Amino acid sequence: MSDSNRFDRRQWLRAGSAAGISTWLGHRVARSANAKTDSGKPAPFQRCITLWMQGGPSQMETFDPKPGTETGGPLRAVSTNVPGMQISETLSGLARYADDLCVIRSVGSAQGEHERASHLLHTGYERIDSFPRPALGSFVSSSRPTTEVPGFVTLGGQVYGPAFLGTSHGPFVVSDLGRTIETIRRVHRRSDRLDLLAELNQRSDTSRPTARIRQRTEQIDSVRRLLKSSFADALDVSAEDAATRSRYGESDFGRNVLAARRMLEAGVRYVEVQMPGWDTHVGNVPAVKRLCQQLEPAWIALIDDLKSNGLWDDTLILWMGEFGRTPIINGQNGRDHYPRSIPVTLAGRGIGGRVIGSTGSDGLDHSEQPSSVADLMYTLMNLMGVDADQEYTTTFGSPTSATDGGELIQGVF
Repeated sequence: MSDSNRFDRRQWLRAGSAAGISTWLGHRVARSANAKTDSGKPAPFQRCITLWMQGGPSQMETFDPKPGTETGGPLRAVSTNVPGMQISETLSGLARYADDLCVIRSVGSAQGEHERASHLLHTGYERIDSFPRPALGSFVSSSRPTTEVPGFVTLGGQVYGPAFLGTSHGPFVVSDLGRTIETIRRVHRRSDRLDLLAELNQRSDTSRPTARIRQRTEQIDSVRRLLKSSFADALDVSAEDAATRSRYGESDFGRNVLAARRMLEAGVRYVEVQMPGWDTHVGNVPAVKRLCQQLEPAWIALIDDLKSNGLWDDTLILWMGEFGRTPIINGQNGRDHYPRSIPVTLAGRGIGGRVIGSTGSDGLDHSEQPSSVADLMYTLMNLMGVDADQEYTTTFGSPTSATDGGELIQGVF
């Protein structure tokens, strides 16, 4: 890929929809996390938690600090045991986990508008309203379908769907843990109405079968499976002891990360936890400090628990947002949108202890190994065992690919 191209690139069913109830069909895929693939690469991760920093996190105050420079700001950097890996003091506790982290400083794009950049980072494609693209979570759900629990869950309000992969691989949206739990349990108490709905659909399908009626029947069946599963229990973080809840933090984000861990244990393949507040045009440093006080304990607790519950070896943690922030500090002590540098950090078995790429001494540009969002998406799909080269057929009947080109980011594998 040439350098010139790298930066261009609805009471039942209604209530169910509000809670994110959709279909989750298919069969589980079981693989050994420690096995090697035919190509010699480690076996792909089986599940993923994405920590999405909505608004665009500052790389300078997180994973790409520039202490002592004009662009670096007032915070100090914490050294780690990994050569070239310094972490801002805002995340000093994570420095002890450097051997588990893969810090990628090479990704950039030309898209600096929040919604469009978010679409790009979730799908790997620029947004075209007439041509919806599946999110990474939908691809993971499609490649490793689940039968009882959703394959893809989003904890937050910003949603990117399955497009041509089908509604069975769309995200189950949890905007509020408590309300979602109550909705599921209320549906469970009135499950006889599901039988009535199913009967009505069966009659309609016999008299005038349509794809929409069949889809509705699939939705009813999936809700039944969900009600029999442990999914609602997984959302109930109050079941954890006080010490565990304290480790994750008493913030909404901390509770959501804890719920995400419990969902992985229940069989969910891909969970995105969204954390708003990173659009720091004004007062960047105090804002990032406050945000990291919520981010860091939850992230550390997640790593510790994945290692103790046996899920670490086949779980990928992905941290990123839609873009980074300007190295140049503005007149309001803030940092503005800077898509030329998109901070990405991975955590997981076999990929830690490395830094990929560089933004130079001042953070203004990539001085080595620049990578596009297409490269990032291609790499993430490979990490998750999704065939990034597979050809798909859109709802319009036209062929398309999973990624907008892209190559593996060197050094991740």
